[in-house]
Amino acid sequence: MKNAKKNKHLSFEDRCVIEEFLNYGYSFSKIANRLSKDRTTIARDVKKHRFLRTTAFCNNLPCCFENKPPYVCNGCKKFNYCKRIRYSYSHDIAYNEYKKALINHRSHLKITKDEIASINDIISPLMIHKHHSVNQVYIEHPELLPFSKSTFYKYIDLGILNVRNIDLHRKVRFRVKKEYDYTRLKTNPKIKIARFFTDFNSYMEFHSNASVVEMDTVIGTSGGKGGKCFLTLLFRQYNFMLIYLLPYKQSKYVIQVFNHLKSLLGIDEFKRLFEVILTDNGTEFSDPDSIEMDFNTGEKVCSLFYCDPNCSWQKGSIEKNHEYIRYVLPKGSSFASLTQDDCYLLASHINSIPRISLNNHSPYESIYLFLGQSNLDKLQIKKIESDDIDLSIRLLKK
Repeated sequence: MKNAKKNKHLSFEDRCVIEEFLNYGYSFSKIANRLSKDRTTIARDVKKHRFLRTTAFCNNLPCCFENKPPYVCNGCKKFNYCKRIRYSYSHDIAYNEYKKALINHRSHLKITKDEIASINDIISPLMIHKHHSVNQVYIEHPELLPFSKSTFYKYIDLGILNVRNIDLHRKVRFRVKKEYDYTRLKTNPKIKIARFFTDFNSYMEFHSNASVVEMDTVIGTSGGKGGKCFLTLLFRQYNFMLIYLLPYKQSKYVIQVFNHLKSLLGIDEFKRLFEVILTDNGTEFSDPDSIEMDFNTGEKVCSLFYCDPNCSWQKGSIEKNHEYIRYVLPKGSSFASLTQDDCYLLASHINSIPRISLNNHSPYESIYLFLGQSNLDKLQIKKIESDDIDLSIRLLKK
């Protein structure tokens, strides 16, 4: 048939139609036209899933339809009193047999011992020791993984590979949601005038090509020498992240980082790269004027906006990228021994990981033309070769 669907699998509803049409004596061609399938698909399903109906008065003589269409006695007028061997087709029996056969077929392993050995020798060390993602190993070693990602996850669940679920950082983990601390310091609401998230959306309507940078902080252990934290800046379009070490989570240290960037890149380049900054309502971001202004001339060089309270999803890209930091520095880790060079190293490894959202390119590769080699050198971000990327706790150990 010209209009037949390429998908030859029949659904439960399709089999209900088949049984109904057989009961009315329709041919396979008419049933196939009704379902937009090939007639051989219908005939094969009927013959495969028919079943024998026996009665006490059966004479065990073969029926004339046993070996020719329609292969069953559903539409036969003599069905109720015929004494010959009778075959019938039932939609529920056919569908249950189909599902059982499908499960049995998919449960068999389609991987050889040599393929398992190759994966365990090359892929497993990258995932276990360097915390490479499933997507990353599929991009870099497709010749060793001749099956789908879902099949790869199934082999991990079955335990036939050295990789275990605990090595997969994207496996769903349920955590108890922390209660909001209403006693913590809050920013002055007046500073948010004309800087609300609605203002951000309005700005983007008229500046759709603006470079948007999401900003946030990542804390280590609080108090004492553990007061150090990270200031993270993420170029939304490219998933490219910068990491700067702050002595404490305070506004003055955030301003120092931006003054450093303005001096390092130059005001014109800073205006191009940091046209729009989107952040949360933390007290460390309570001085937007100092971030937006050129500290020499007082000129406004960027626009800072705030997300709505408790709406971290409004800057979801940077929240997602923080997971890579936590691979190396789990929650509760102290940042006391870290230096800014460690931040450059960590950012270089994170920005070299290929992403599905970037068509399997890394943020470093994606932003290269927009940022330029000279700016990458100034920001001290380097390209790390794929097999050398390490997101384990050993990366920053000295």
